[in-house]
Amino acid sequence: MIVKWLFAIHFICLTICAVLLFSLKRSEHLRWGLGYMIVWVTILSSLVLFFLINKQFKHWLLLKIYCAVFFVASAGLGVFLQGLGMDTLLLPPKYCSDGDYLIRSRIEDIPINEYNIVLLKNEGIIEKLIATYYYPTADSIKVYEDKGAVVIYCSDESFYTDSLGCIEPLYNHPANENDIKALAKDLKVDFNNKSFQF
Repeated sequence: MIVKWLFAIHFICLTICAVLLFSLKRSEHLRWGLGYMIVWVTILSSLVLFFLINKQFKHWLLLKIYCAVFFVASAGLGVFLQGLGMDTLLLPPKYCSDGDYLIRSRIEDIPINEYNIVLLKNEGIIEKLIATYYYPTADSIKVYEDKGAVVIYCSDESFYTDSLGCIEPLYNHPANENDIKALAKDLKVDFNNKSFQF
């Protein structure tokens, strides 16, 4: 009986993994690491099933072969892709947050630029991708939705020489140039006008 339940759980999780793979954009996640938990349950359930299946089950040999091949292929591919820098098995680290917004490290297919963070927004159970920025890390952020800007602060010496923060666009929508310049001046942070659409 437990084997049937485990197979049901395995195939339900496998279906959810397929839906998430094709419905979420790169760098988007389910909140609280739920997507990664589902991946781990899918992989590990095949391993447990391999040891629980015995000769009393119809087609037991095919079931054992399926479980063994699935576990070796999925775990091996997951470890390989994680080694290449993709976030297949482990949630990327969270640096900081401001309300519903948070900054995570961005995991790329092939890590070319180590200075890569993403701004995500919690929407329901999904961390939705808002923007990508090219910084090594972030200690804190402050989001100004009304102005369409986010200020990223970092104490890393490689971040900036004059300032410990920089103002960046929140979305790819046009912003008011005077508002952004005034905000940057008030906060004493760097302002890169190439990032904004005025």
